[in-house]
Amino acid sequence: MLKNLVHNWLLGGADLEVGLRLFMDYTNPNLAVARIISKKPERHFQTIRSALLKTAELPFDFSVITEPSIKNNSTEALKENRFKLRNQWPFLADPECPPELKLLISDKITAFTKCGDLYGKLTDAKSKEEELETVSSLVENFINNHEIYKELKHYADHGRVLGKHVIFFQYQRIKDLRNLTTMDLFNKKKNLENNIWRTQSKIKKEKRADLLPGRELKLKELKMQLAEVNRLLE
Repeated sequence: MLKNLVHNWLLGGADLEVGLRLFMDYTNPNLAVARIISKKPERHFQTIRSALLKTAELPFDFSVITEPSIKNNSTEALKENRFKLRNQWPFLADPECPPELKLLISDKITAFTKCGDLYGKLTDAKSKEEELETVSSLVENFINNHEIYKELKHYADHGRVLGKHVIFFQYQRIKDLRNLTTMDLFNKKKNLENNIWRTQSKIKKEKRADLLPGRELKLKELKMQLAEVNRLLE
């Protein structure tokens, strides 16, 4: 899945904020590294890119294929080559495009990929309970994918955000952090680190497919808030 995310990130123009989001979510940097890179990500673009390529097990000289290869006619390769984000949503390359929409692209790819994976697992379910969990997770990811599509389509049609997706509320909470005192920020940092650790532990220890989408969404929001707190404390 990460290979597809990195591939489409590069294909969409390697937006810095999206790259930072992927870096924080998938490379598991230690707190010191995360603090340094999140403070001034524009200085560490190559570090972000290299870390994502390494984690995705892609070569460091990896380049995006923009046209289908005659030699490689596999279904997967052709599907990847046809999926061109810049052509589908050209406003993503606009400097005035809201960062929330750029971040939603990586979430959309994740939700879409999970829908495909979960649909394939329906026939592999060994019990009614396992089948129910898979269906529940499939529905959640399908709804999320559709909600993101509505945001992108609305902006493409009207030139302004719809603003109903949860990511807009997440960003508002991040903006609210800037009104906290230094002492409050230190307390917030400690609470966020504890919540991140607890959420990661639940994901690893409790194999609950029905709860996984909500927990992953919570984890992403906690990491985004922590990155902002670290920037404010520098």
